[in-house]
Amino acid sequence: MTKQQMHDQVKYWIGLQDIASFDETNFIDDLLYQGTLDLLARTRCVARCVNLNVLADVDTYTLDQLILALVDIEDGHRNRARRDEQAQNAYYPEFTLIRSDVLRLDPAPSENGSVQTWAVLKPAKMTADANSPSDEAYGAIPEEWHDAIVLYALWKGSDYSDDQSAQMGERYRALYEGQDGRGGRLAQIRIAVNKRGTARAPGRRVRLRGASPRGAWVG
Repeated sequence: MTKQQMHDQVKYWIGLQDIASFDETNFIDDLLYQGTLDLLARTRCVARCVNLNVLADVDTYTLDQLILALVDIEDGHRNRARRDEQAQNAYYPEFTLIRSDVLRLDPAPSENGSVQTWAVLKPAKMTADANSPSDEAYGAIPEEWHDAIVLYALWKGSDYSDDQSAQMGERYRALYEGQDGRGGRLAQIRIAVNKRGTARAPGRRVRLRGASPRGAWVG
């Protein structure tokens, strides 16, 4: 969808005024941008390769604010590892986020150079009506997931307009992120993202107690 199409959906679905003397729609584009950032950060549905400059014997770095999230990292000598696998791979951790913007490499680089990362980048804000979140500059988000951005804008816009039919935005919030914040459209997109990849769920070791001999059963 284009920015104009998404803007109109939000405006008409929650009935915002757009008359010259009382225009309530000026902030819709801001909501669409906030929704784009939230979708990218919480689903990591789009990642790009980024080279981070590093210094010898320095293990802690402040990340640029253009990086919303890191997906994985490699130093050129070891296989790339997913961040969610670190807890299972305590012997060879690749990196640790101390805070959202502080990265620690382990081990520290032995020389000046760079490490290659896969990161979720902050997109530019759409300005023209024909711009789309599908465009590389504005997020490169597949069109089938644009509805989530609209849901976010409807959630926040309904809260602003005190829309009783939408329970002041609660209805759209539940559709967007689920009642507990871990479901809804975001969860569906996370599942779709994982299905597109080749990663497999970690193996589980299940130990079962041996069955009692038949003579020990009670009838």
